[in-house]
Amino acid sequence: MTTMTTKIQGKHAFLETLRSEKVRYIFGNPGTSEAPFIGILHEYPDLEYLMVVQEGVAIGMAEGYARASGEVGFVSLHIDNGLANGFSLMIDQLRTGSPVVITAGNKDIRHVSNNRSDLADMARPFAKWSAEVTHPEQVPAIMRRAFQEARTPPTGPVFVALAGNAMDDYAEIDFEPSSEIYGEPRPEPAAVENTSKVLAKASNPLMIVGDRVFTSGGVDAAASLADTIGARVFGHVAGHTAFPTDHPLWCGSLSFRSEEGLAAFENADVVLAVGCPVFEDFFYRSGNFVNPDTTLIHIDSDSSQIGRKEPTDIGIWASPLHAMAELEIDVRRRMTAEDADAAEARIDQIAAENRANIAAFEELATSGWDRAPIPVPSFGKALGNAIPQGANVFNDSISSSALVASGLAHRSDINMMSARGGAIGWGIGATMGMKLANPDSPTIGIVGDGSAMMTVQGLWTAVNYDIPVTYVICNNAAYRVLKVNMNVYHTINEMPPPDVYNAMDFTTPFDFKAQAEAYGGVGIRVTQADDIKPAIDAAVASGKPACVDVILDGSV
Repeated sequence: MTTMTTKIQGKHAFLETLRSEKVRYIFGNPGTSEAPFIGILHEYPDLEYLMVVQEGVAIGMAEGYARASGEVGFVSLHIDNGLANGFSLMIDQLRTGSPVVITAGNKDIRHVSNNRSDLADMARPFAKWSAEVTHPEQVPAIMRRAFQEARTPPTGPVFVALAGNAMDDYAEIDFEPSSEIYGEPRPEPAAVENTSKVLAKASNPLMIVGDRVFTSGGVDAAASLADTIGARVFGHVAGHTAFPTDHPLWCGSLSFRSEEGLAAFENADVVLAVGCPVFEDFFYRSGNFVNPDTTLIHIDSDSSQIGRKEPTDIGIWASPLHAMAELEIDVRRRMTAEDADAAEARIDQIAAENRANIAAFEELATSGWDRAPIPVPSFGKALGNAIPQGANVFNDSISSSALVASGLAHRSDINMMSARGGAIGWGIGATMGMKLANPDSPTIGIVGDGSAMMTVQGLWTAVNYDIPVTYVICNNAAYRVLKVNMNVYHTINEMPPPDVYNAMDFTTPFDFKAQAEAYGGVGIRVTQADDIKPAIDAAVASGKPACVDVILDGSV
């Protein structure tokens, strides 16, 4: 290993470290605390600074870029107030496991008694690891660890504060990039044996997949294992597509608020949860979701998730990819001809049920096709016909997400990611990040109107840097998701449906067509389902940032 040692200022060491980590884009909103390195950025032309005018846009861009490229995204924010503006979306990054490094400049360490914030402590609840550089000699070591922590499973966001004196002072500094850590833990043989015995004899297995199935490279392994055991497969609070959505065993996202979701659990004799939390919902319910007579198996590379809420019968700390691949081999070895026949019969039954669900969705979408405002099922179906071949899609449609996913489920040619939930404002930035990661592919952001307004300033960034993304805005003139959740709240508390939804309607409608045009982009307003495809085609063909403002029925 060759090490370069030189005496330089911390600010140069910082930018040299970014170079060594092969950072291409700095997504940032600058402030006075970033002045040391911002002032010399022109000396580093290979580091492209993309300025945003609201911090959530930078977090979203880094998220979309990291998840679409597989590289670590990098963000630069401004001291305590700028950092605080990024926290809401950092929460989602932590839960999704997005590999992002976030930095913020801080006051000189000698200000410790003069209103100096402890930025590392502030960020700790929102980051996988959090630290502060207080001396220039610390720059390479802390930044190396930051990048290594971000991309090592379980992946996640990392925060580093940069004290002003650490940027300005000189030191003898060694430069060496972070090391790649190869592999994830493999399951213990006894765990594989015990689990495969249960799965081979399951009469009604249920499989639930999450983000760490995707990040481990285990999507195909999940499909293969599901085929072997004949299991219904659901996604659970995942930002990645962790299972082929056109697969006959795919049953969509699992909701514990629906009768269908609860019934699936009640009827299962084995629940196999892989790479997901077990289980999450905003509303508290006493007791456990899993019946005492049901065997719960949880496989995860994040050991902190296993047994966190539900009593786990078999917990396996391992790479989802390796665990599922080894389980399938052992399950096949243990299954008798009768077991295999029973699994095939389940597959036929589940596939028939899913075909019926698809037909019901198509009928619902067709029945409202000519209505205005456009019903959400019709919107979902129209998108399924309109998204360009091979597109990258970021689904931040919030309350419309399930029906949008139903409309796009057959599109195996597209790469779709989504916001996991818990905060809104993802779509504007994340769509740009996806485009930067794959510049040759059309990139579509499907964004709820409330979420879009959280970071609408991102339209300026898209135009300013000529990032030709197309936003399809779900304009239902309301925080519709709050109305949906209000209905749930009333139901679980055995209250009658609400008569009024306070502070949830946008009584002065948002005009996204006008906003896009005001920033110098393309704006198109759509009020009929038939016009969605021509509008998206025109937006993509324009080669400019564009908003297709779709007027939807916001009733619940």
